[in-house]
Amino acid sequence: MTATLLTSAPAREFSPTEERILLAALGLIGRRGVRRLAMQEISEAAGVSRGTLYRYFPSKDDVLAAAADFDEQRFRVGLDDVLDTAAEPQVRIAAFMSYAFAFIRSHSARSLFESEPGFVLGYLLDHLPSLRGELLVRLGDDLDAVPAVAAGDVDREQLADLIVRLFASSWIIPEADEASLVQSVTHILHIAPDQSGGRQP
Repeated sequence: MTATLLTSAPAREFSPTEERILLAALGLIGRRGVRRLAMQEISEAAGVSRGTLYRYFPSKDDVLAAAADFDEQRFRVGLDDVLDTAAEPQVRIAAFMSYAFAFIRSHSARSLFESEPGFVLGYLLDHLPSLRGELLVRLGDDLDAVPAVAAGDVDREQLADLIVRLFASSWIIPEADEASLVQSVTHILHIAPDQSGGRQP
């Protein structure tokens, strides 16, 4: 679900009950998959009646769409917090990398690719362009500080595309030592590694 991550659309407001339902749904998606997910399971996992669930979300498709929006919002808020504490361009890029990959590692639906690869691949193909675009909006000028971009070897759009593709590959193929991917990329880009260790979302 994380693949939507960032868009330019206004943030949707979620009530505490909606958040409770959507967190339960995300957990179930990771354990059960999308196809086998049932509304009854969601209501039981969230500790709400079926009537309450249907009042907020009339169908499973509505739950899935809202869960994507909710997940996207969680990522965005956490990322804003991380970037607000970083001033130097290279530190901001490293902070983004650390946060993004920590978000993947801790995501309750990460195992979904094992059971429903087609769903995950389609989702990534549909939504990664918005992540790439938002990465350019948030870190565009910062990307110019990367030596390869400053030297004209690649442009900021190509670098953003590379980062997003690494993000997608990490979602699909977990690394044996996931922290090493961030470290390797920061060394390749010649940017300072994030000293926070990748704040958990």
